[in-house]
This record gives sequence, structure tokens and C-alpha cells, in this order.
Amino acid sequence: MPTPSSFRVAYLILSHRNPEQVESLTARILELSPAGQVVVHHDIAAGPPPWGGRPPDRAHLTERTPVLWGDWSIVEASQLLLRFAAEQLQADWYVLLSGEDRPVVDLARWEHDVEASGTDGLVPARLVDEKPHLGRRPTAGDINYVRYHYRWRALPPVTGPVRGTVELARRVSRYAQPLFKIEYTKRRDLYFVARPRRHRLPDKWDIYTGPQWLALGRRAVDAVLGADPAVVDWFRQTWIPDQSFFHTVLHNAPGLQLEDRPLTYVVPHATKQFRGDMVLRTADLGAIKESGAAFARKFEASVDPAVQRAVDLEIDST
Repeated sequence: MPTPSSFRVAYLILSHRNPEQVESLTARILELSPAGQVVVHHDIAAGPPPWGGRPPDRAHLTERTPVLWGDWSIVEASQLLLRFAAEQLQADWYVLLSGEDRPVVDLARWEHDVEASGTDGLVPARLVDEKPHLGRRPTAGDINYVRYHYRWRALPPVTGPVRGTVELARRVSRYAQPLFKIEYTKRRDLYFVARPRRHRLPDKWDIYTGPQWLALGRRAVDAVLGADPAVVDWFRQTWIPDQSFFHTVLHNAPGLQLEDRPLTYVVPHATKQFRGDMVLRTADLGAIKESGAAFARKFEASVDPAVQRAVDLEIDST
């Protein structure tokens, strides 16, 4: 392991909105991590990039590519960030974040603890092995099994009476998952259909799922960037692959020491029903602290500016 003075951490930000918030996040990271670097991928469809395309010292912008929710393109953008940090910055540690994150701990101290731990990554994950049953109301395990074991494809855009038929089939598919499954995404106004596959992953790998936001050491990044092409092809045809591809590759890679603890605190879905409810509020401060995470999301000044001020003050006062 490198000495503290040479330990290089790259903070990798996937952003698709509000470049001013990305600029603020970057400034805060660089303030708390004196030797850190920040690399930003800003969705090409998201308008002007942060800093008008001219980042400050220790901040970098990658090539911009289109990113679609639920699509393999999210994994590709993450790989682009990882590859840039590995090849251009020779980083030792790679931290995947969104533009709506904020540090909730002193990053210099956190980096020291990470280095001392000798771990290859913070990769919380659970096994995906709960097969769906015909006629059963879908469980979380069913949903993940269908997402990552089945082959998915987009249906052509549908309107009029055909749309009503497809929507009815989507509802029926909730109870017919052993046969087929249909999902709809409002963000893209498209339906996607899935069918079981005839073949399994190479070497009878297990499939895992977990949060998209991970922190990886160099050995873990090498495993992700050098993944078997057959595994890559498998996940290209899944639904929301960013919540399974990295986890599956890393938890099947021999010799890696992975920790099952979160990098980023996210409001539990069980307590929030809509996107606006996923935004952090001052009432969430206790849960953020108890989580032990280094970051939290989603911060939104228009909803509750006090929560960001509170986490910043907590760090600065220690």
C-alpha cells in the first residue's frame, strides 16, 4: 500500500443536471481532500457542463456521452470515469458519486482509514437467487431476479389502443414473471420486455445486486475494467445494470477483500414514495450519522438548504 503522502484518491461524479451543484460538490471535496482529484462525466444531453467546460485545478471533465436511465450506458459512463482516473491520474482509490452527493465526514481522515484498512472496496451486495413464482405478488427478490437473470429489450414506442394493450400486459406480467415481464419507464416513455434466458453466466457465476455508489481500490478497478466480454454482453441485456454489474464481477473475482458497508447514505425507499421524497431533509441528519457512510444523497437546496449547512458545519467543527 502507498504511504499517506502518496495515496491518491479520485472522486468520480456522474452528473446529469444542475452543473452549479456539481461545482459546489467538487469544491467541497477538494477542500476536505487536500490531495484528492475529481473527475466529472456530465451527460451530453444535460446542457452546458460544469465550469463552462474549463475545470479548476485538480478537477477534470471526461468525454461526454449520452446516459439513459436503466440502460447499460450508465455502466459505460462509470467505466469511462474509472479508466480516466486509472490511466491519467494513476489513482489508488476510486469513489463513484452522483452530482447530488455531499461529503458527510472529514475526507482526509476517511481516506487515511481506507488506506489503513487494506480493503479492495466498499461493495455492499446481496445474492440474487429468489426465483419468481407464477401468480405470486412480486417480491423484491423476484424483481431483482428478473432484472438480472432475464434478457431485456426495448419495445418500439406505442400509442393509442396498442398502448392500452401493452399496459394491460405489463400489469399481468407482475404475476407471470416466470414467463415474461414488462417494465415501463416514464423518463424514456418506453416499455421493455424480458424473457428467461436459456444459458447462464460463464463459470456458473452468482449474480449480486447493490447500490450504484461504490468505492474501489485499484485491484477492484482492474477486475471491473478487465471483465470477461461474455459477462459484459450478459449485463448489456439486463435492466438497471449499474446496480448489479460491478457487484457481480467483484464478488466473483478471486482474492478480493470487499467490505459490506455503504459509501453513500440514501433515504430508504420504504420510507419515501416519490423522487422529491428521496431528497434529504434535516430530519434525516440522525440517520445519516448512524449510517457510517462518507457521503449522502440527494441534496437539493430548493427543498431543504439547512441540511447541507448542517453536515458542512458538523465536519468543520471537528
